[in-house]
Amino acid sequence: MANRFDYKRAREGIFKYMGAETDGFLSRVDGLIEKYSQKWQLTDLNYMLTDTVNLLFSCKSTLHGLCVLKMCIPGPEVATEINCIQAYNGQGYVKLWDYDLSDDILLLERIEPGNQMWDVQDYKERARLMAELIKTLPFIKCPQGEYPNYKIWMEGIHKYLTNIGGMEDVLFYLNEALRLYSELKQQYTRSCLLHGDMHQENLLLNQQGSYTIIDPKGVVDDPIMETARFLNNELPCSKKKIQEMVAIMAPTIKVPKDDMHKSMYIDMALGCCWTLEEKFISQESFEKAKSEVLADCRFVYEFILRH
Repeated sequence: MANRFDYKRAREGIFKYMGAETDGFLSRVDGLIEKYSQKWQLTDLNYMLTDTVNLLFSCKSTLHGLCVLKMCIPGPEVATEINCIQAYNGQGYVKLWDYDLSDDILLLERIEPGNQMWDVQDYKERARLMAELIKTLPFIKCPQGEYPNYKIWMEGIHKYLTNIGGMEDVLFYLNEALRLYSELKQQYTRSCLLHGDMHQENLLLNQQGSYTIIDPKGVVDDPIMETARFLNNELPCSKKKIQEMVAIMAPTIKVPKDDMHKSMYIDMALGCCWTLEEKFISQESFEKAKSEVLADCRFVYEFILRH
């Protein structure tokens, strides 16, 4: 049996996505640990304190050695994560040893030493490392089908915000993101299997001294979109810092700086709008989140207005 996980912290994160279903989800944890400890021969389970809303437990497997047991929030992204990891089959991505989609649970390779890229203190060095990773990643060509693309994601949240009403100020930025996406797609037309959330927490230092990618969302689009979340995750910061990071990355991955800014804006508008789809404990907390969303969108939009 695993050590007792931090119920309060886990509940606060999960509630944003599951609302009233949160306690029911958490009530299953001990039973699932017991079930899969027996099924997959796992020992030494320990709850891992992370910022992800999914529940992670370090463990040992008699078959695979050091592992991570991941209990996912139910949703379509569980299947796309599994499919994405399997498609890359260890080429830059973490290995998936086993899974059970009926319980939304995965058994993954544990990356050692596992330091997040945030441990690299110099942001210019982080930019260099990210660019080298993108340059060497074997992007897999993938037809549209079992995965979404960024347009599908944006249209989905656009419909949601339109239906709840009173979101015209937010929708302005989302409409601009859709416009810029259409512009980019005239030039960047590849259909590749992308991570969709490749930021500093999802890049773990491995024993070879390079970085292994974890937690993909799974999205099919052009690789122009793959650096956006990494840059946005550096916020809050100065405009100068982002400009310096883009200037370092653009020549390595051979993408114009202006186009990197566009992809960054698209990702920011999408991610911010997704935030407003979460469960809020009060109207006041919703309005606070909305103000933060507008501020973040304005900040990144200024990179577009300069050109």
